[in-house]
Amino acid sequence: MVRAIPVVDLVFLWLDRKESPANVGVVLLFEPPPGRTADKTVREILKAYRATPPTAPFDVVPAVQPLGVPHWQVPPRIDTKRHVLRETLPPPGTLDQLHARIAELHRDMLDRTRPLFEIHLIDGLESGRFAVYVKTHHVSWDGRSAMARIFGSLGTEPGPIATGFHAAPPAPPPGASELASGLRALASQAIAMRELYETVSRRLAALRGDPARPRGNAPFGGPHTRLNRPVTAERNFGGFSLPLEEMRRIGRARGGTINDVLLAVADDGVQRCLRELGERPPESLVAMCPVSLREPGDDEARTKATTLFVKLGNPRSGTARRLDEIVASSARAKSEMRGMSKEASLDFAVLAFGLWFTSHAFGLEAFTRPVINFVVSNVGGVEGARYLGRSKLIGAYPVSMVADPTGLNFTTLSHDGRMDVGVIASRDAIPDIQPLVQHCLAAWQRLRRANPPQDLTLRKPPPRKRSRTLRIPPIQRS
Repeated sequence: MVRAIPVVDLVFLWLDRKESPANVGVVLLFEPPPGRTADKTVREILKAYRATPPTAPFDVVPAVQPLGVPHWQVPPRIDTKRHVLRETLPPPGTLDQLHARIAELHRDMLDRTRPLFEIHLIDGLESGRFAVYVKTHHVSWDGRSAMARIFGSLGTEPGPIATGFHAAPPAPPPGASELASGLRALASQAIAMRELYETVSRRLAALRGDPARPRGNAPFGGPHTRLNRPVTAERNFGGFSLPLEEMRRIGRARGGTINDVLLAVADDGVQRCLRELGERPPESLVAMCPVSLREPGDDEARTKATTLFVKLGNPRSGTARRLDEIVASSARAKSEMRGMSKEASLDFAVLAFGLWFTSHAFGLEAFTRPVINFVVSNVGGVEGARYLGRSKLIGAYPVSMVADPTGLNFTTLSHDGRMDVGVIASRDAIPDIQPLVQHCLAAWQRLRRANPPQDLTLRKPPPRKRSRTLRIPPIQRS
């Protein structure tokens, strides 16, 4: 059966170009098992991965001709040696060298004449660890399905090398017939278009009435910055980690979530980085936050996500105050999105970017605001530790796509009690990623100091007041 390529995924194929390849991936850092070197361990993984043929969606290529329905096509042969590759970093093998190499690998487009994936096994790190860089096309999956498949290919205990993510069992086909599914989709889409029209009408009415009035999603609500320059091919990549439970505690203390804390850290870091680069945004920035629309157990290989457009903190706000502003702003955006069906919420994001693409095509950016300033995406996580064979996973840093209208993307994965944040940028927007990473870490420390844990066992009890005794005079005998 021919499998058509959905419209949303066709957008990612259309975006795929030299300056903005639609590549998404992840860098997984592993500690070799005791008594084994990274070199020997990587050789074992290379052999195992190359020996296993890929399964859907990594066993097909896109067929997009001027005439005909775009669909997935099975190639006559797949040579896994061209997809599973190995390299060794030159001495000394620092983490900065690894990040620079990842930026280079992520820059190049995937060959559409072959299945859209690569696995790079990288050793030579001075720490004795090794890395696995997984590179795919956004058309193959979204962040949530990618996370499920990648972590699903790892073990929860040390053991033999499991099947690579490219060869994991594909999602089962839907039980309903194609005709029934198509009719339901058409009916849902008709309802979605009505909802979308009502939402946009309310938005335009609100803007005409009071532009300063608090609103939900805020596309086209931020200022022009260097982050909105046309994206160029060169990339910079970096990463940092935050403690998950402490993020949760601080989020709850301020009436928000882990995602709100992440937004505050990223917003504070970006604002300070822009000031160092000679820019002082006159108003709040706007972040695009992808939101998964998947039901529990849905691992279908395609994009199923919509978008929140969250107005961030005032440029002059301190880190703690910034978090409070973001909590209020994201709550309004979520409330608006909850009032829409899945189809309408997906169309809302497509419409917003469609309006931007139209202004871009006609050269109207100077007369319109950018639809967003940067992207912050949390694709979820798993509980507990994970292992590739007997090698323990110690870091999982997403490497997302960068495309106009923004040259900066933060994407996170959570595992084993920590949130790992991958930061990728167009080099023209952020010439050096490390100052931005350091500003984000400093913002996190300020949030910690502003929200200390309320542990009563660590507090000294208040001094006891010494009671005054009442002295009774002796009884006088007559």
